[in-house]
Amino acid sequence: MNPTPGRETDHTLRPTPGRRERRKLATRDALLNAARSLLVSRSMDALSVDEIVERADLARGTFYNYFPDKDALERELASQSRARIEGEIARVNEGVIDPAQRIARAFLSVLHLGITAPQEATAMRRLFPRATDPAAPINSGVRRDAAEGMAQGRIVATSEDVVVAYVMGVFTAGLNRALDLPAGRVRQFAQGLGTILLHGLGLKRAEAERIMRDAIEAILPRQ
Repeated sequence: MNPTPGRETDHTLRPTPGRRERRKLATRDALLNAARSLLVSRSMDALSVDEIVERADLARGTFYNYFPDKDALERELASQSRARIEGEIARVNEGVIDPAQRIARAFLSVLHLGITAPQEATAMRRLFPRATDPAAPINSGVRRDAAEGMAQGRIVATSEDVVVAYVMGVFTAGLNRALDLPAGRVRQFAQGLGTILLHGLGLKRAEAERIMRDAIEAILPRQ
């Protein structure tokens, strides 16, 4: 598509970074990636700035050129992780209007992250220790699906909080298990747990099985 006359092109709006800017971005990414890799084995509270810069192979003072403190780095890691998983869920749910199907596909997106990016999935798990809290901002999408599903009679529950706590509990347990399973067994596991998830929300078992089966074929890779 040609750009609209009189408007700047995307290239003009986003110029290619120069060498110095690329070097700064690479250094910042090195710090983030170092912290993310350390989160595989420990929580953020257990990490020190010294450990992060050592893993990144940078001087300690360099850290403070990019982040005022460790909390700021943690917030950036959490922001990146949230953006990635929310973006992936939005992608797989594009055009899907049924709240039950949306929840099923969101569940599989979480498991898919565990298969394809286990280090990031583990880091995300540590960055969001309150993921099962119905009021946590990261659960806003599930809450919308819960509200729509209950309004339609598609989901049966006493409150949105109950739905969110239940769904996120299953998501968390599913990711924990998927990280430990051989990749070839995740599809079978997802079918079983996903069916229980949807059946617990009020769907008939046969429909829950069908929805999960179709979603698995669309989202989870065959090994």
